[in-house]
Amino acid sequence: MAQLIVARLRLPLFSIKHPEAFQVMSSLPLPQPSSLVGLLAYCVGVTKGIGTKALEEVRKWVEDGKLLAARATLATDSLPMAPSSVVLRRFRIVDKAHEAKKKGIPKPIDRLAQFSRQGDFRSAKALLEAELMDAFYREYVMGHELLCVWALEDETSLEPDWLYLAQRLGDTESLCTVVSVEVHEARVYETDRIRTKFPTPLEGLSAPVKGPHTVAKMCDEVRALRPYIIPCEVKMRKGKERPIVPVIKPSEVEVSYEEPVRVIEAENIVLTAFWPVRRTRRGRR
Repeated sequence: MAQLIVARLRLPLFSIKHPEAFQVMSSLPLPQPSSLVGLLAYCVGVTKGIGTKALEEVRKWVEDGKLLAARATLATDSLPMAPSSVVLRRFRIVDKAHEAKKKGIPKPIDRLAQFSRQGDFRSAKALLEAELMDAFYREYVMGHELLCVWALEDETSLEPDWLYLAQRLGDTESLCTVVSVEVHEARVYETDRIRTKFPTPLEGLSAPVKGPHTVAKMCDEVRALRPYIIPCEVKMRKGKERPIVPVIKPSEVEVSYEEPVRVIEAENIVLTAFWPVRRTRRGRR
């Protein structure tokens, strides 16, 4: 038996980059397992007061078989999500201060103070708008609620209510609020066929996937890059007074594997457990 912790996250948007994309010009449609491990580690680090060391602890749970899986899906199909690109403009004062220290030159804040004393506002403006600022594209997924689940063995020291400390899911701007946390007793068993609404590894399939889905490379629970089947349906929708926009709706897929895999099941939730990247009988990874 295992515990399945289910957190409902409410969010205006999130942005989790495709692992092989530059910056966050392209976002994954759902949070990848490694991002959920990071979110869990943040909550553990704040509660225990150990900061980023918590990430090593949570990853050790995965390696020791105590954290069986970390996955996410859309909470409801009545409120689909939609990707949208924006241009972010940001100050890089802290980064530039570190660069200045390494080069042995005055820090940007000191240069600004000097220009101010001299009344040289043209140079101050050029420093702020040219040297200390940059802009780039970032894709966000506009949504409403996500279901994030973690399957754990009973031996872990995690308290489910720690998840209420979560503040972000993805990049700095991806703020979220945890509105509920539930715990269910889960059954763990092995099977070579599964119906699931959660991302599951693509490797080792014995038959085509049934049901609407997309395939994307994501980082698993130990940050290994691997292809995943993501149960979702991407459609183009046109409003009465709006342009055509892509929307992402949840779906369910049936996946058949060459060999039995571990599956976690509780209530209406079914997902595959983490397994290390391995070679299949066909010699692929």
